[in-house]
Amino acid sequence: MKQLVVEKNNPEPILWDTPIPKPGPGEILIKNHYSVVSTGTEIATIESSNKSVADKLQDSSNIQKGLELFEKEGVRAVWNAVFPKNISPIQLGYSSSGKVIEVGRDVKNFHVGDMVVSNGNHAEYVVVNQKLCSRIPEETSPKDAAYTVLGSIALHGLRLSETSLGSRIVVVGLGIVGQLVCRLAEAQGSEVFGIDPDVARRKDNKNFFPSIDDLPVDEVDSIIITAASNSNEPIEAATKIARNKSKIVVVGDIPLNISRNEFYYKELELVVSKSYGPGRYDKQYEVLGNDYPIEYVRWTENRNFEAFLKLLSQGQISIQGLITNEIDFEESPEVYNSFNSEEKPLSVLIRYDLKSEPKIQFEKNDIVPENNQKIKVGVIGAGNFASTTIIPLLKELRKSCQVLGIASSGGLSSETLAKNFKIKNKYSTEDEIFESDEIDAVFVLTQHFNHADLVIKAINAGKAVYVEKPLAIDVDSITRIEEAMYNAEDPKIFLGFNRRFSGASQFIKEKLNTYPANAINFRFSVPKLERDHWTNIKEIGGGRIVGEAIHAIDLGTYFFESLPQSISSHSPINKDSGEVYDNQVFININYTNGSHAAIQYFSDTNDNLSKERLEIHGNDNSFIVEDFKLMRYLIGPDDKSKVFSDGKGHKQTIETFFSYVNNEIPNPYTWLEIKSVSLAGIYAQNYLNSGIQKSIF
Repeated sequence: MKQLVVEKNNPEPILWDTPIPKPGPGEILIKNHYSVVSTGTEIATIESSNKSVADKLQDSSNIQKGLELFEKEGVRAVWNAVFPKNISPIQLGYSSSGKVIEVGRDVKNFHVGDMVVSNGNHAEYVVVNQKLCSRIPEETSPKDAAYTVLGSIALHGLRLSETSLGSRIVVVGLGIVGQLVCRLAEAQGSEVFGIDPDVARRKDNKNFFPSIDDLPVDEVDSIIITAASNSNEPIEAATKIARNKSKIVVVGDIPLNISRNEFYYKELELVVSKSYGPGRYDKQYEVLGNDYPIEYVRWTENRNFEAFLKLLSQGQISIQGLITNEIDFEESPEVYNSFNSEEKPLSVLIRYDLKSEPKIQFEKNDIVPENNQKIKVGVIGAGNFASTTIIPLLKELRKSCQVLGIASSGGLSSETLAKNFKIKNKYSTEDEIFESDEIDAVFVLTQHFNHADLVIKAINAGKAVYVEKPLAIDVDSITRIEEAMYNAEDPKIFLGFNRRFSGASQFIKEKLNTYPANAINFRFSVPKLERDHWTNIKEIGGGRIVGEAIHAIDLGTYFFESLPQSISSHSPINKDSGEVYDNQVFININYTNGSHAAIQYFSDTNDNLSKERLEIHGNDNSFIVEDFKLMRYLIGPDDKSKVFSDGKGHKQTIETFFSYVNNEIPNPYTWLEIKSVSLAGIYAQNYLNSGIQKSIF
């Protein structure tokens, strides 16, 4: 597909070819029909993308916060905070309409075929959280509906003014948002005046004037500033015409260097509007889908969407006269040249090709045509897990794959494995695997600290990658992997969370569709390791929670079909040393749908105890599994047992990976699932014994 972006240090927007995105939990995939170019905002976006590093440093308003972030997380964290879009191109646009093509998990209010509005970018296809979408009424055209997000910005600003029938309002700045504020204010029965020096924007409206000095009234109930400016003039002008105890609402991007005297003597109130309304920039709302109770927060950004659409459908507000030009998407880069003209457009409507359809399968469980070609595999890492588990299974699955080479930091270990398992090539470095044209997929089986770097190399080399958990041992590495995936054409990443693929887990998963549950208790009883074992060294292994207990976090995500929302961890304090006694670790996880997981990770239990015990409970149903072999399940009055012989699912996991690489099935993990589970494990490890409950988003 194509999308409109602006690259760093390139003032000319361009169309990029990118893969069609895939919706995660709570998200929907939309084929855009129309999107609106908002000239003011998008000019500012383009100008920002072309600022120098020095300019951006000057824009950073709080040096102290930067220093504190540097001390805690290092220079890269500061870089990401100050320059979040320094490398990646910036997507343009934020108000569109289109058709739902696919829905992700936990989406209940939208279906394939629905016509919706969203804050999607200028792109043929967009993925948007369901909280940032609203269904278009049948009597409303998608063309008009494309203005909904812009209309919601205007509506929220008007709400903040607390005006009503008969109020006198002045709108400063008659761009597209200012024009919509005026129309909404008129619809509520207010007396409205507009201010803008641009003659074209005042055309045919007797209540629009070039400056505040030209207004026929002396005092007004509210001033709404939608203009963008580098000067303090809009605020200063607003205070002159504001009556006592009136309100000034700032919607546009302007300095806020206010004069105390004017605000003091008139007791003026200054409010800065936050885009579409409550919920904006709140990840709990926009990412996780947690709504505000309507009795406490009446107008969220989503409810503003719905309100604006209702006004359109009832004819109480019209878009007529606000569209300067309508163009095809292929022509969209050219329209930005007109922004620099004396008569720059008020708004431009982009229309998309409605005949084209995506050349991919969209339903999560759809199967694409089978490809029986053997997958050529390269293995990185020759440790105990590689030699005892993964490589033997790869040889067992020789009908599906061919292991062409192995690389490891220890030459002897790779030589030994190559000889024992008749592996053709012994590579001295992993780069030789990534550079090989023969190799299709890479298995990353190394110590945990370099997982992230190897995954990124695999993505950049265009190789499918199977990485043994964890994906990474720190948050920064997760960010780097995400950046690599964004820049790759078709990244294929698969994580070795084998427990979910075991026969016991598959049996439970099927039963949960009929007999739901909402609580997991997972107890690990593991061998005690020496303090200096590489797994226990944070910089190398990341800790045992990241390396092993993370399996339980993933199982919760799998069984509940929900993302981990918050996590806390605790361990007793060793009385002799004062250090965390990590032989006993307790982890609590809350998931986005209200489900819960409790994990106990013990390394001081009796040797005769089962190594892993899984319990799932809820709605009078229980499943109890010992070592993924013996299961007792109680459903209502029934009490039954079942034995599984396939163990913890390692073979099934690799088979699933090969099916994914051959395009026989979609990836069983969404990137949001992988990222959320990985972050949860890292946070549980990092905040052990702190008493802090850490939000995943």
